[in-house]
Amino acid sequence: MASDLVGKLVADKYRVDELILESDSGDLFRATHESRETPLILEVLPRAFSVDARWTKKFLDRARSASGIAGSNVLQIDDYGEDSRGNVYAVYDNVAGEILSGQIAQPMPQLRALGIARDIARAVEAAHTRGVIHGGLSPAKVFVDNGVDVKVYGFGGDPFDTPRDRSSEFLAPEQRGEYPIADKRSDVYALGEILRRLLTGPGVLDGPADVLPEDVSTQIAPMIEAATARDPEARYPSMSAFREDLERLYTELGGIAPVTAAAGKHNIWQTAFIALCGIVILAGVLIYATYSKGSDPTTTLKVDEGSLPVQPINPATGAQEEALLKNAAFGDPNALQDPYLNGATPGGDGYNAWANGVMPPAGAPLGGTTTGPLAGSQFPQNPQSGLPPQAIAPPGERITVQPGGSVFMPNEGGVILVPVPKKQEPEATPTPKTSAANAAVKEPETSPATAKPSATPAKSKEKPAASAAEPKNAPPKTPSKKGRSEEE
Repeated sequence: MASDLVGKLVADKYRVDELILESDSGDLFRATHESRETPLILEVLPRAFSVDARWTKKFLDRARSASGIAGSNVLQIDDYGEDSRGNVYAVYDNVAGEILSGQIAQPMPQLRALGIARDIARAVEAAHTRGVIHGGLSPAKVFVDNGVDVKVYGFGGDPFDTPRDRSSEFLAPEQRGEYPIADKRSDVYALGEILRRLLTGPGVLDGPADVLPEDVSTQIAPMIEAATARDPEARYPSMSAFREDLERLYTELGGIAPVTAAAGKHNIWQTAFIALCGIVILAGVLIYATYSKGSDPTTTLKVDEGSLPVQPINPATGAQEEALLKNAAFGDPNALQDPYLNGATPGGDGYNAWANGVMPPAGAPLGGTTTGPLAGSQFPQNPQSGLPPQAIAPPGERITVQPGGSVFMPNEGGVILVPVPKKQEPEATPTPKTSAANAAVKEPETSPATAKPSATPAKSKEKPAASAAEPKNAPPKTPSKKGRSEEE
């Protein structure tokens, strides 16, 4: 029995406190988390069904499908599984309300009935959005807390299975046949029957419900008839359409939105406003930091009036560096420091040999001849002039380039003639020798009056020449006979 679990642990952590409802699909208990001491709702599959693997699989599949549904009117699943003792269970959030089936002993006011039906429609609509149907919707699957907070549980039913814990009053006609099948319109039918029961009180089991009270709005009856049509095609096409009509009529009759839903809506807009303010403040800080630390392009690009244009240095040949390294010790870090250049490195960036007043640049012409190296920095200084012997004083010699040409590159119409050595001329291709066989094919000379062109020698030219090693196969006899006939 279900009461045997009261006071025991399920899954070694959920202590069963009180039985709420017995059902073939799952007994409902109020329980407490043993370590956290938090209240919760616990659903346990009856032991008579848990011994069957098929029922165990249906229960766990239903819990798995329902765990992905989120909504303010959906009783959320926190845990599900099977413990070591064979208890198949599902853990829901705690709710302080009571089962709706225990609150319909008498007819409800139409405003409260419409509000409960609207909240049930919201929960089922959230499940349909996830592609999950309830399949067993009834007042036993709804918790109501003082008519304000409505929670629905038990989603994820098998579309091809008839619920064992539902009366036929809330069962759609297509679910009562020999081959039951359920879809989203089956949940619409069940909600229409729930609304009828809330307005009329207890109905006749397996029979038509009582007639609606006289004080009920005339707009409710057409809505119930549209939801509970026997033909699924004649019902509301979706739970969303049914929910819109319920909300419209609820508002027209003077109903207001539930407190919990209004507070949640306010919190959403408040959070969005705070996030927007934060983004604006962050953007302002970034813009200020960028402009405050940025440089002024006008000040940075101001032209220095006393500056001089940068002149390109002469191509480095390495002659000075090589001369210095030859006379320096191996591994000397000062090998390239020329004492005559005031510590400057030859060929370096910013080096100007003419401006130091000591040496001309590398390769400059020297007056006279010397026996030492050509690099002027290798000569000792003259104590009087400060120049090495035989050196030309700066700025050196000046060469005037005549218009139309240069002594270094004569102008010859844009074409430079380069003589080619005679040995590089290509040799003549040797003429192939005529074999003896080809010579025998030639016709004897005849006079212009009597000689006629013959087609046979022309054909012999098109054929490949015979090899000299095979003279017997080459000469044809026909040309020679024609030659003798023409002479005669």
